Amino acid sequence: MESIVTKTGDQGTTGTLEGERVSKDSSLIELNGTLDELNAYLGVVTSLLKQSAAFTDKEEIIETIEWIQNGLYNMGSEVSSNFTIIRFEAHHSDLLEEKLDAMTEKMPPQTKFILYSGTLEATQVHVARSITRRAERCFVRYLNEIGETPYPDSYQFINRLSDYLFTLARYLNQELKGEEIVTIIWE
Repeated sequence: MESIVTKTGDQGTTGTLEGERVSKDSSLIELNGTLDELNAYLGVVTSLLKQSAAFTDKEEIIETIEWIQNGLYNMGSEVSSNFTIIRFEAHHSDLLEEKLDAMTEKMPPQTKFILYSGTLEATQVHVARSITRRAERCFVRYLNEIGETPYPDSYQFINRLSDYLFTLARYLNQELKGEEIVTIIWE
């Protein structure tokens, strides 16, 4: 096996799939790094879920998160190739939305704002959701910098993902008996 150490980044640059060298502080690398961080954090979530108490949809949710992780890997390929490689289509976001809607139907409506609270599994999903929001901001900045219009389907997916993760956290609290703490308005 070849060494993972290449030393090609020792001068503060890294390569893209197009073979271009870019600064490690570029918006492209910030986006890819945030997608990588999110992917790693979703790995933490799946590890926690595999160890958690049983509930009806547990295996399906783990499979969905692993599907999302594969999607994030493919999203990084799209971005790093300057969208010459396209892996996302609208149906990917549609599927995520269907899964979100299915969980929503199994829960009472949310009537108040909540603190990110409850079980360890749910609170870790909220952390992943907040990383997703940062990825959205990085994605928009990058797309605007390169003048990519309309926005690609991969951006729509990351936008849906934060909604999915918020819903998943609430659903996990319901299934694992976690308490959601309602926000209190300071007076």
